[in-house]
Amino acid sequence: MVTDDQRAYRAYVIGGGSDNVTVIDTSSHEVVGTVQVGDEPMLGALSPDRKLLVVTNRDSMDASIIDTSSLAVVRTVKVQDGASGCAFTPDASRVFIANEYSHTVSIVDTASWEVVRHVHVGHGPCDLRATPDGKHIVVTNEESHNVAVLDAASGEPTRLIPTPQGPLGLTLSPRGDFALVACFISNHVYAISTATWEIAWKVAVGSCHVGICTAMGGRVALVTNSDQDHLSVLDLKARREVARIRVKANPATVEVLPDGRVAYATDRGSDCVSVIDVRACKVIRTIPVGTAPLGVCIG
Repeated sequence: MVTDDQRAYRAYVIGGGSDNVTVIDTSSHEVVGTVQVGDEPMLGALSPDRKLLVVTNRDSMDASIIDTSSLAVVRTVKVQDGASGCAFTPDASRVFIANEYSHTVSIVDTASWEVVRHVHVGHGPCDLRATPDGKHIVVTNEESHNVAVLDAASGEPTRLIPTPQGPLGLTLSPRGDFALVACFISNHVYAISTATWEIAWKVAVGSCHVGICTAMGGRVALVTNSDQDHLSVLDLKARREVARIRVKANPATVEVLPDGRVAYATDRGSDCVSVIDVRACKVIRTIPVGTAPLGVCIG
């Protein structure tokens, strides 16, 4: 019997137009299943043990909880309007969900799968991440042009960091020492130090960037430039763009396998994902998925 720890890593691709999740075995790059979820699913988050996947559904204002072994929805949690980014805490005790239209973050207790609180964070919260130490939740607020920091234990906002226009995509460095924020209107990526919660540096990239992740052990970052059909590759030590990778139409989000060498980027305008060799900066495979794919999780 294959245990969850022995199972090959999967990519879970969220089809915003087909209301489903396409499941891909990353060892073969083959589709192994699909799961129907709510209305206009957006983004997802895997539990640290890879046993559960949370998918936010914008139009139905809820989140689908999927058992990754059975590929079945086991629970639906009602949140607020415009459910978007989500993240587990490192101990998996809570899930935080950004509600873009309600301007809130919903805090969900995973023991009961009940919402314990809705917190106002700013206008248009889109994406969020938990810091590796589990102490903070970082949230991008697209409309108020800032980044909110919440105390993960209490849920209280502790800081509001002004950014240039359009903070949207977000990732944390592997050590959690900085947050990378993709501001799609100003066409820059901004690094925020988690020690001082101030902007430390910035890098110019392409236009209309939505998704961002680190790769190659945190040495580089990949940024999707949606209206230019490519990804920017950033050297995080040199703090500059070093390459661009051509993909299909309207790349939205991007995530890497644990080895940091292979990435999956959703191509929202082409109903597929591009599989990328990060070191070679090239697409090695294209996989058809659901309609208008947005989020992707790997685990």
